[in-house]
Amino acid sequence: MGAVRTGHLERTAQEPRDEGLHTVTLSRVDQVNERVRLFRLSLQSPVSFSPGQWLDTYVPGLAKPGGFTLTSPPSTAATTESPYFELAIQESPENPPAAWLWRPAQEILGSNLSVRVGGSFVFPPAGRAPAEIRRAVFVAGGVGINPLMSMMSYIAEGGLNCDVQFLYAAKIPARGVAEVLFVRRIARLFGERKLKGRFRIFATDTSPETDLLHGLGNEFNKAGLEIQARRFGHEDLKAAVGAEKDSCVVYVCGPPTMTDEMVDILTSAEGVGLEPGQVMTEKWW
Repeated sequence: MGAVRTGHLERTAQEPRDEGLHTVTLSRVDQVNERVRLFRLSLQSPVSFSPGQWLDTYVPGLAKPGGFTLTSPPSTAATTESPYFELAIQESPENPPAAWLWRPAQEILGSNLSVRVGGSFVFPPAGRAPAEIRRAVFVAGGVGINPLMSMMSYIAEGGLNCDVQFLYAAKIPARGVAEVLFVRRIARLFGERKLKGRFRIFATDTSPETDLLHGLGNEFNKAGLEIQARRFGHEDLKAAVGAEKDSCVVYVCGPPTMTDEMVDILTSAEGVGLEPGQVMTEKWW
């Protein structure tokens, strides 16, 4: 007998979440690449949330919600003029809410959904003011980029004096690095110097025939994007954290084996040697 797959509500039962539901309208659907769609959920009035949080997302006809991470910064929902949430959702036929959202766009556009904000994987960490953080290291694997996108957008908008080190492990689509989820948006933030630091992509499980550089324009040169065809490891994390460990926080989000391995390297004495409280993880599996 196989393991029972628990639902989003069961996995997040101990996580904080708002009491009330918000009605939103699915107003836009964009196809990012062959496996990921972007969704805009228009709000009726402003809502506050913290960078990195997720939504309990109730779609028509299903009693249980899906859990999908917010990829937009809090400012998009806090405005009084056309407030909205943004979600990036990977195709997942075995996940009923995700499958509903992957129906033909013309069938679902204009639908009303109910959502609730929740989660504790947020920037800045509880008990720390943004000004205390001199360096933020973001480590993403695949769609683990989603909460980190919200966090980096928040840093960019706030003009925080925070060095950002971003390590992104991703399977490269057939059309090259330019089609990786959010890579253009992140490159723009680094290229415009709204984010200051280092932007590195590690191409994993990629076909030798893939042209990694296909579609990369001048915006990627301005961003100083570095691309390496390998996994990241101990030395990459050590370099990202740097010498001033006390003023550094690290956020890791990705598949379970990657996350556990990265946390072990970051917190072990023979690794980077950070305190466990400096390393935040989101386990969405």
